[in-house]
Amino acid sequence: MSALPQATAQERSELFPVYLENMRQRFKSEINRFTGGDMARLLKGNGQAADLSFLMTYVYAWHWLRRHVPEAYRPALLASFKGGSRAFLMELLEGSDSAGDFVTGYVGHWLATPGPGPAQREQLLRLLAHQGDDAQALVQQVLTLWEGLGLFREPEKKAYARIAARERSRYGEMLEQVDRERLELIDKIAQKPPKSVKFTKLGMIPHMGCPQTCRHCMFVWRPLVKGREQADQLYDLVDAHTSSVLFTGGDLTRHMGHFYKAIRRMRHVRTFAILLNGDFAHDRTAVQAMLGEMKQALARRPGGWPKARVLLQISFDEFHQEVILDRKGRLKERIPVAKIANIVEEAPKYPGIQLALLHKQNCLNFSMDLFRQGVFGRLAAELGRRGHRLQVLSTAPSGRLKTNPYTGQRGQLLKDASFVLEDYPDSPILLTSSTIDAYGRAELLEPGEAVKEKEFLAEVLSRPRSPGQGFDTDLMFWFNGWATLFSAVHICLGNVYEEGADIVLARQRKDPLSQALANFDRRLLDFYAEKRDDLPHHLEQATGPHHLFHVITQDADMRLHMTRRLLA
Repeated sequence: MSALPQATAQERSELFPVYLENMRQRFKSEINRFTGGDMARLLKGNGQAADLSFLMTYVYAWHWLRRHVPEAYRPALLASFKGGSRAFLMELLEGSDSAGDFVTGYVGHWLATPGPGPAQREQLLRLLAHQGDDAQALVQQVLTLWEGLGLFREPEKKAYARIAARERSRYGEMLEQVDRERLELIDKIAQKPPKSVKFTKLGMIPHMGCPQTCRHCMFVWRPLVKGREQADQLYDLVDAHTSSVLFTGGDLTRHMGHFYKAIRRMRHVRTFAILLNGDFAHDRTAVQAMLGEMKQALARRPGGWPKARVLLQISFDEFHQEVILDRKGRLKERIPVAKIANIVEEAPKYPGIQLALLHKQNCLNFSMDLFRQGVFGRLAAELGRRGHRLQVLSTAPSGRLKTNPYTGQRGQLLKDASFVLEDYPDSPILLTSSTIDAYGRAELLEPGEAVKEKEFLAEVLSRPRSPGQGFDTDLMFWFNGWATLFSAVHICLGNVYEEGADIVLARQRKDPLSQALANFDRRLLDFYAEKRDDLPHHLEQATGPHHLFHVITQDADMRLHMTRRLLA
């Protein structure tokens, strides 16, 4: 057995327990999922499925451990499960050199156990009898069955590469011949333009990129934005049509000059939001420099302009702050909680800057444990070491009941909250949470790791339309000129630099596909089924309605077909 890599004091005292807790929960969640029915569903059609499900679940567990947990860490992970009747299973999972050894050990254990025994022993004896009491034949049957399931066959790196290639191809279609044909159809729609067009908000993407590889990210591959460094046309366009703008595109730490320029240039915008991952906050000095630049940009707005503020959004969740292994097998935080604590410490000192932590919903969102455990608990502990105390001011639930991904129980979920450092009681910090849809890297997430919207999907599919609950169709302006939908950036309405703002804005108003997505128009599923035969698969795999409608509209040919059908 491999020895644990040489660990620092921080790793031993802080990171190792966090890593173990996360991996134990993932491991237990997967076991519960498969023993709770998922393995039986995979074995559907096999006459021995009921007797095979338990054993096959633990064959899965053996492979899961080899995929996700280095050998040196397995004993510590499995130690807490070694009490009780399943201790022998943990020993087999830890010590078996191959899946065949595991199954052989499992069969031998129950053959050596006198009866009458538990249900698993009786299942094993029935399976053995079906093989004429030939233990080796049973072992081979199980291994052959496992191979037929096709699980863990593709290495994670290869899976990510496959997803990246698909994303690259999809963005390569942007505004090519098929997309242009669709836009020509929209341009032919007769509609009297309004006197003025105002949006609740607009987005700007100066750059697409992020040095992190968080497992829940909606991107594996990001399109290169060959933009204009002097994008004055976009600044003026956004300023004329909204009072609120969001700068995004991954992490913009190296592109902050565009954001500061927007604050100084956009007279009518009053809320300047930006999304960062927090990795810039190496120490409080770095945070002070960043916040100081924002403060100066606000102060440089000419007198007589509307007062503006910055909404600084920082990604903060179990994925951005995940404890992972580096290439040498040593533990590290992807983006350390200490960096987020640096931001939380400094932000209350800047009245014009509102800090908001953006969190992804998981099992902790179903109780006040959200503030005591997980990543928020780690933040509170870090701030406590610095002499700060947190006070939660308010919490607000989601508008819908949701299912706890760990327990399977339905309940009310904490979606939004505000809290303060007690030294700054008048400077609340926001926490808002959202779900994760299975785009990009998140396609490989395990079901127990995040809240899904399966019930919401069923609700949406039960009616023709769901007005106001669909995609956000405000516009996102890329610095290369693209204008895409705010929450469906694979749908592009043209290039502002090449075609002008009036044409792009007119398309946003007239596009029947954008309107259908805004209302979750169920006809889109019928239109999709006219061209493809895999809709049942997408319905089964969808994490929610946004994911489903994203998947069925991600190909240019399909978008053209749907637009034609909607116009007809």
